[in-house]
Amino acid sequence: MSNEFWNLLKSQPGVGILIVDIDGLVLFCNKQAKQIYYGDNFNPVGKTIEEIEGPVFAAERMPVIRQVIETRQPVMLRHIRGGRWTEAMIWPMEAVDEKKPRIISVTRQGVDVVEPGVDFRVIDSNLVDLGPLDSLTPRELEVLTLVGHGSPIKAIAKELGVAQRTVERYRSDISRKLGVTSIAEIARLVQLAGLEIPHTDMPRLNRWHGKPE
Repeated sequence: MSNEFWNLLKSQPGVGILIVDIDGLVLFCNKQAKQIYYGDNFNPVGKTIEEIEGPVFAAERMPVIRQVIETRQPVMLRHIRGGRWTEAMIWPMEAVDEKKPRIISVTRQGVDVVEPGVDFRVIDSNLVDLGPLDSLTPRELEVLTLVGHGSPIKAIAKELGVAQRTVERYRSDISRKLGVTSIAEIARLVQLAGLEIPHTDMPRLNRWHGKPE
């Protein structure tokens, strides 16, 4: 990778760059990646993915990283990070001298869902980092998602098997916790996160508030 191309890539607005070796050691993390993954309050360089994220996250991510290195085939990883829809393209890097094999992850948030027919594997994470939405209970998150997708209160009550006034109470609690007052604001939060009903009961990651240096 030429120095000119590397400098252009790592400084692209909104594009997070991570370099990780086959053992999960983070070798590089640009400012944008820190903002996407850690809220700009934590430097992961020199630490392993398991040390940073915990064993559950590492158990999901490390097989993907090793597969990319071993097969030399890129993978698109899709997940919710910090309450926003996130897509990370994971590429194998060329071997350098005696250094361990590595991958480079190029990450963007709020991008379009990958269209059918792409020539690389797409993996959807089974973990969610809800960011500011993490204050919601699973039921509140479910109501948020349904309201954000345009379902009326009556239909939501029927789908959840509860009274309409119960749904109204959930919506009131959501508004109080998130500081939103309109359906349009709720729809925007749901759109940014790419929230769908299956996400509402996925295991949550709790790293968005950051860790001290």
